[in-house]
Amino acid sequence: MYSFHFLSHEAQVKNDRGNLPLHSCASFRAPIEVTEALLEAYPEAASVANNYGNLALHFTAWKKGPLDVEKLLLKVNPEGAAQKNNHGNLPLHYAAHYNAPLEIVEALYHAYPEGAMQKNNDNNTPLDLAIADGASPNVVALLQGQSVPPTDDEVLESAKSSCERLEKEIQRAMEQEDGMSEEREIVLRMLMEIKASHPHALYSAGIDPTAATDMDSLLDQVRKASAVETTPPGITDEEIEAQIIEDSLCPPDDPVESALGHLVGLESVKNQIRGLRRTAEMEAEKGTSATVLRHLAFVGNQGTGKATVARLLPNVLFDIGLIKSSNFVEVGREDLIDCKSEARTVFKTRKAIERANGGVLFVNEAYTLLPSTARPRGRDHGAAALRELARALTADNTFMIMAGAPLDLQRILSSDIGFKGHFLTRIEFPDPTPEQIARIFMSKLTEKGLVPAEGVTVEYMSELIETNTDPDWRIERNGIISELLMAGVRAEIKKRCSWDDVASKGTLSPIKILSPGTARMPAFAPDEVFVTVEDVQNAIVNAM
Repeated sequence: MYSFHFLSHEAQVKNDRGNLPLHSCASFRAPIEVTEALLEAYPEAASVANNYGNLALHFTAWKKGPLDVEKLLLKVNPEGAAQKNNHGNLPLHYAAHYNAPLEIVEALYHAYPEGAMQKNNDNNTPLDLAIADGASPNVVALLQGQSVPPTDDEVLESAKSSCERLEKEIQRAMEQEDGMSEEREIVLRMLMEIKASHPHALYSAGIDPTAATDMDSLLDQVRKASAVETTPPGITDEEIEAQIIEDSLCPPDDPVESALGHLVGLESVKNQIRGLRRTAEMEAEKGTSATVLRHLAFVGNQGTGKATVARLLPNVLFDIGLIKSSNFVEVGREDLIDCKSEARTVFKTRKAIERANGGVLFVNEAYTLLPSTARPRGRDHGAAALRELARALTADNTFMIMAGAPLDLQRILSSDIGFKGHFLTRIEFPDPTPEQIARIFMSKLTEKGLVPAEGVTVEYMSELIETNTDPDWRIERNGIISELLMAGVRAEIKKRCSWDDVASKGTLSPIKILSPGTARMPAFAPDEVFVTVEDVQNAIVNAM
């Protein structure tokens, strides 16, 4: 815990823009301790505006927190929530415009509810800005004076509670002696209902629905799944990790498992793909079409592996006969939109669909096709592209995958353009843990021919990432962190590698040897290039 102390005159000094230290503190999201120290030295600072009429509270709303700092400023100066700057903006305008989290908007709204309908100099209310800039449905509902739906965390917590309750019921039933208890029978009947409607879902729990023909055989499958998940006694963590590495390096001959073996983590995603595969195979055996697999929605934050899995999936779908070819076309906004006219956009989108004929069309970050006030009028033809994509959903020769963040993608899939009912299967991509990011980074080292030196382990990298990055910062990047680390490590190696004049005439640097497209071959093989603890420490500081 840090301790801060400021003299009264220091806290009252303004810069050329009229900003007090408290303004700068709020702008740079300083911790609560700094804010408390500044207010202790100069309590009136919370009510002082800069040359543009902004309070420190305006900056906190603009920079999206921290929440405890915003609450402290509201406590010291509650009238600040109703104070407009030179442009007529309340702090609530900024929070709505810059997509601040619900908690930030909620604190400002409760401090001054009338502010939701106050107009700025551009005649916009906070509600207008929230709707125009794609704020979450919860924020919009709040500004409309409606009851706020439960947050994603609350829904997740409720779901976890339900799952834990069901797991306890199954465990209790399995521990009883012969004879099925009433509770166990209820759970098994529930599983049988799932088998009848969505058999592939049982694969995610390690249960083979084809082997569960009645209640007794289903109970055997549940027991087997439980036994697989239980670590045998005497097996150390090192042995488990070694087995995981061996399985990833030597995947089975099965092409689907071989493709999934290249993914680090994402176990729930892998299990869902396995379940989808079995459903497709069973429906093929029955001679029916796998309608549940017609199109897929990949839901997750940036850097969670959606594009990586999408690029692997065509071969998987082709191997199980779901698509006619392994053709794969990946498109984003720039591949579908022509700013010159709507007609050109329609033509460009149709061409992209045609290129994916018989294979997979992957629409990455699909939310960028939604209208935005940030784009010039008359040049935002995203709606036209979405209409063409919706028309293609009914064609039998196009398998479409749409990817994006949960709320953004939901706006498209729930729209009336034509997406409703076509994306029945959604695969959720969780944010990777620091350990998983470390594993991805270590695998990239191996791919590039780099050798981790002593001390550079998954455990060390995981701790380094966790202690040197903020959770919110990690969520915005996720797997991209491993790429940033890799770039930083390469830069560190390049700086410390020195080659004598004779060797340099006939050889290449390790960085060039590792780079794709190198035409020259070295006169002799270079020594192994090690990545040291110092390299990764510097990469954390310089690259991130």
